[in-house]
Amino acid sequence: MGKPVIGVMPQYSAESGRIMVTANYFHAVRQAGGIPVLLPLFSECFDIEGILDRFDGFLFPGGPDINPLLFGEETLPECGNIVPERDTLELGLMSGILRSGKPVFGICRGIQVMNVALGGTLFQDISSQTGEQKVGHYQKAGNAVLTHSVRVEKNTLLYDIVKKERITVNSFHHQSCKILGEGLVLNASAADGIIEAAALKNHRFFLGVQWHPEHLYGLDDAMTKVWDTFVGLC
Repeated sequence: MGKPVIGVMPQYSAESGRIMVTANYFHAVRQAGGIPVLLPLFSECFDIEGILDRFDGFLFPGGPDINPLLFGEETLPECGNIVPERDTLELGLMSGILRSGKPVFGICRGIQVMNVALGGTLFQDISSQTGEQKVGHYQKAGNAVLTHSVRVEKNTLLYDIVKKERITVNSFHHQSCKILGEGLVLNASAADGIIEAAALKNHRFFLGVQWHPEHLYGLDDAMTKVWDTFVGLC
């Protein structure tokens, strides 16, 4: 069998009109043995089945905030940039991916998309909605610097992969999952209770993490194992 082909959701700059992806996502997929392919941003509904047929797994990377109207809330002043095109593509494709049973890995915004697709809600801004932060969720350190710890729940997908009850992560987010969607199971949390990872029950690999493991392949053993497991199951 050939290498698995991973469909990567596109990042988009409205200012420049560019469709792109941060290179580290492609690097991690390739190092783990997969072939990353950037998906088109403007996929009509009739394209979804074609996309599902052609890919072995899907990666949902980081990016801008999700429109709060999509999870039943009015937009708070602290909510950041919204890109409707990404919301439409990613949420539209997610229902088909769930039907297919193909592996999905969500990173930062990715875990939030997974949660909203399953009926969950988000903190639009952690600081303003939960009070003073006890953990720095938006670090000023470099991309690969590990800045806070995460408690991993036993008997979960993430624990089965990393075999550790505590890991350290990098962190670049001001939003997070608030109420988990249907079927999602808490896999990890920060010291202040913020959800850091969740996985879908009865799915071979449907995992979302709030940190950025694309910067950590080959640098952190636990994150290398996560990438290797994701691609290996595709």
